[in-house]
Amino acid sequence: MSAARQAFDSALETWLGRQEAAEERLTSFAFREGQPPVSIAPSTSHDALGRWILGVVADTDVAAFLRALGDSGRLTAELTAEGVLGMRPGDRVALAARIGVLAAGGLVTRELESDRITVTDLGRAALALADSAALPTDAVTSLATAAGGR
Repeated sequence: MSAARQAFDSALETWLGRQEAAEERLTSFAFREGQPPVSIAPSTSHDALGRWILGVVADTDVAAFLRALGDSGRLTAELTAEGVLGMRPGDRVALAARIGVLAAGGLVTRELESDRITVTDLGRAALALADSAALPTDAVTSLATAAGGR
């Protein structure tokens, strides 16, 4: 297994662990006292989610976007003015929707106070794996289209 693949798998496991903990907190909060606890099975979606993430990053617009964020991220206003991710310059609503999908997939974060978009460790690892040309041929799935890919 390549170093890029190992880094991606590790970053994905870390992200999935945080998501699982968040889901458990939400589930315990969402149910009233006295109701039976809801059992959440451990995640079995590592491979499916990994393929989806790699499919999203394989989209040239997404890969260019992640690279353009650099190490310190970029302000949403700057990205909106530039028309990144195939969006028309000035279309903040469409850009926010695309960023939302990338954030939901763990590739970027959006700091609401500063309105800065940054690449996550998972996003960097996915991009490195995509750049290493080690992507499986089935990595580009129909779900990549949901993130705005072609």
